[in-house]
Amino acid sequence: MVLGHIERGAKLTIFEENERQIVSEEYDAVFHYLENDNLFSVQCKRLWERFDGLDSENQLNISLINGPYIHTFYGRAKEKIRGGVVLIEQLTEIQTYNRRHYDRDEIRIAVKVFYASEEEIKGDTFSIREDRQVLSDMLFDISAGGFCVVTNAVLDTKHDPYYLAQFALSEKETFILPAELVRRSLYKRTSIGRFDYGFRFVFDAIAAEKERLENAILYKKLQATRL
Repeated sequence: MVLGHIERGAKLTIFEENERQIVSEEYDAVFHYLENDNLFSVQCKRLWERFDGLDSENQLNISLINGPYIHTFYGRAKEKIRGGVVLIEQLTEIQTYNRRHYDRDEIRIAVKVFYASEEEIKGDTFSIREDRQVLSDMLFDISAGGFCVVTNAVLDTKHDPYYLAQFALSEKETFILPAELVRRSLYKRTSIGRFDYGFRFVFDAIAAEKERLENAILYKKLQATRL
């Protein structure tokens, strides 16, 4: 997908990030106009008002939901235009993910998340290093395709997008699975947590683990219905 394929009026979510300080601003925007291959404008009053407070360290994590797909990329605010319109430069290629290969189930279990390299997540065996832990919280939902964590913890963007997730669905069914971060946003129900992180499992070299996870999730659901 390229910017030219985004229809005018399409709704975008823009999450402001800054590596030097904790920034958790999220903006709802509307795609306005394509300037050229990597410059476009959005209609967003809040971002327009915030523009003067942005600097070169602030990156914008931009996502567009289109049917079953989510398209994400990083950009930077370049210019404030009249009428609440902001010109944005696309900095990275657009990544496209299927939002739901599998139905998600709200199974609450503890999870630890560790950062990893691209080479590590494409292997077939994984070892955990405690000094690489970036999250320790509860899964909000899970499927054989991925999982979501709703938390008050800030996930450092310098480790994106590759991680290892460690969790157990029972005493016998424990998992260490490679995952890729595909979504970060503010969570609307602040009583649960402030941030919403969505991860996709990477089963390229461990196809058998996907079947084992599917069976473990099904067993966990059946156990819950018997209570």
